[in-house]
Amino acid sequence: MSRVVLFGDRQVADLAHFYLTHDSEHEIVAFTVDGSHITADAMRGLPIVPFEEIQTRFPPDDFDMFIAIGSADMNGLRRSKYRAAKERGYGLISYVSSRAITWPGLDIGDNCFVQDNTVIQPFARIGHDVVVWSGCHIGHHSVVGDDCFLSPQVVVASNVTVEPRCILGAGATVRDGITLGRESFVGAGSLIMKDTQPRQVFVGQRGDVLPWSSDRLPAAMLRSAIRQRER
Repeated sequence: MSRVVLFGDRQVADLAHFYLTHDSEHEIVAFTVDGSHITADAMRGLPIVPFEEIQTRFPPDDFDMFIAIGSADMNGLRRSKYRAAKERGYGLISYVSSRAITWPGLDIGDNCFVQDNTVIQPFARIGHDVVVWSGCHIGHHSVVGDDCFLSPQVVVASNVTVEPRCILGAGATVRDGITLGRESFVGAGSLIMKDTQPRQVFVGQRGDVLPWSSDRLPAAMLRSAIRQRER
């Protein structure tokens, strides 16, 4: 068991607090965000501490951290805070739901958030700072790279490589043997049947390629494509 500070004060952090409180041996002791973003003194009865002060009030020798942030900026915001916490000397915990199906020898990095009803088959590997929402399937001998975000009910078939900083929207499917290029954005319900290039954007059931780069997607479109299936 470790005492943990959660980075974040929005819904992902609220959800992480719930999961870790009810389904882990960790004790959540505080929340933290950048001082300029603090809008309240407390959350769930715990203090919200400016990140600039966190080492003084909750030193890394005594406390671990978990970065509870979503997919903003193609996972770039979560990635930057993960690195900042590491630079300050914090250990980063990972959470794998007791209601997920995993097997002995699971290879998973730190600061991962694997939710309930997810299946991770044998010989799959998951990097650092990866969010796997509920109901996902990660097939055998597949690799999910660092700083990725898998929305609910994503299917990553066997022998797939998902390169770093990819986002897969709800219900997206990646066929077996595919390499998903780094920072790819796969919209909700899309089916990827062949290797992709870095920063490509796919929408619709056939995974149509849009003439945009994933690092220039409007934020509203990104949120919509993650959460809603194409009709």
